[in-house]
Amino acid sequence: MANNEATTTEELRAPIVTVMGHVDHGKTSILDAIRKTNVQAKEYGGITQHIGAYQISYSDKKITFIDTPGHAAFTQMRARGGRAADIVVLVVAADDGVMPQTKEAIAHIKANKAPVIVAINKIDLPGSDPQKVKQQLAQENILVEDWGGDIVSVELSAKTGQNLDKLLDAILVVAELEQLKANPKGELEAVIIESRLDRKRGAVVAAIVKSGTLRVGDKVSASGYSAKVRSLMDDKGKMLKEVGPSTPVEILGFKEVPNVGDLLVEEGSDLAQLAVDEQRVEIVGQDTKQSIAVIIKADTQGTLEAVKASLADLVASSVGATFSLKFLHASTGDVTDSDILLAQSAKGIVLGFDVRITPSAADLADNVKVKYKVYKTIYELIDDAKELLEGSAHKEEEKIKGRAQVLQTFKLPSGDIVAGSKVLAGALKEGSRVAIYDKNPADLTDEDVPLYRGVVKNLKKGKDEVKLVGKDVECGVLLKPQFDDIAKGMFIEVL
Repeated sequence: MANNEATTTEELRAPIVTVMGHVDHGKTSILDAIRKTNVQAKEYGGITQHIGAYQISYSDKKITFIDTPGHAAFTQMRARGGRAADIVVLVVAADDGVMPQTKEAIAHIKANKAPVIVAINKIDLPGSDPQKVKQQLAQENILVEDWGGDIVSVELSAKTGQNLDKLLDAILVVAELEQLKANPKGELEAVIIESRLDRKRGAVVAAIVKSGTLRVGDKVSASGYSAKVRSLMDDKGKMLKEVGPSTPVEILGFKEVPNVGDLLVEEGSDLAQLAVDEQRVEIVGQDTKQSIAVIIKADTQGTLEAVKASLADLVASSVGATFSLKFLHASTGDVTDSDILLAQSAKGIVLGFDVRITPSAADLADNVKVKYKVYKTIYELIDDAKELLEGSAHKEEEKIKGRAQVLQTFKLPSGDIVAGSKVLAGALKEGSRVAIYDKNPADLTDEDVPLYRGVVKNLKKGKDEVKLVGKDVECGVLLKPQFDDIAKGMFIEVL
């Protein structure tokens, strides 16, 4: 396909934005107001389609919005292959303040390390108090600019349209700082944001292209299913022949329905196998205590604090423990889909006390392989936690397959970037699937995510191409797809 043309040219692309926040704080109202203001009715006869996302033009620049807001969509899109959204808009009602789902959203944002903009909505209502909202956010370690932080906040009203333009301006500023780029001629990579089975049209898939170009007739795969693209349609109902980076599109051609959050890639490409890899807990290093992210749910706030205190005491008193516990999120109420997805994103576990797990959350946990357990007595919970700390509940320790550190980088005349590296453990092999981190993988926590995932395209020792490089040997590493930001000091880890 034309997607494989040899080129390293990257171009600035439109930011992809998702909106999160507490129910009834105005997430959908903001998205609807932006769409109505910026999409002219005369475009394509006024036809609009709900395909899970839409794109607008503002100040001669494009912005793509994912209009399926919520924690579930956000985290599922993060599960494999990188962040679907570049920027998160956190919506908080000026008359209501920080609420339980606001805190959940913040936990998801922090776990995914996404740039955030705070939108304080409903300033037109009586009783609105933006300063009180900022104070409450500060208590959650979300510090906006006028509270000494670096997070942009905008006070607005989706109902009246007041300051919607300031929100769009803020998105463009953050996008410019992020320097979002993609290669339209590079290897195809798109993220599925919605999928469903239509009785007349068959499997309908909505996706946003992150890199490369998707064309009618392309052979693609997602979730292990293959398809030949029969048609492409944008959010305005226009049929297209091809779509490039940051563009949302509805795709027909699949016979089965792929999973939301999975990558859509060229069939048979190096990314195809990566796109269906299951998330797994990777524990590396024999002598290092590993941190396990824990989400705790309890029936009351008092019980919740007691459970947290008991677990904290257990951790403090554990001698010779091979694991430590990190409280990622703690709240009252039943275990929900949001808790499971947060645990999946952080490679953690969910512990519940005197609560139930919803049927949909239980099904989701089984599907994404997240461990959870609900207890009736605190003694049972503490006993299990003790076993976990001592390592008897985890047998997933894996030998290091290969680890190397980048010593220097240089660019070939072809534009390819070679990472001069030294193998620290195991071996690097041509064709190996690898991840890149900016610190030693032995020191990773559950919040750390790879800067890059790909494959070893080529290895060189001196001037010779080789298939395998062992421990303590220096070599040149060429990656596919290319990672332009690779730098001295980074680590290459074989998956």
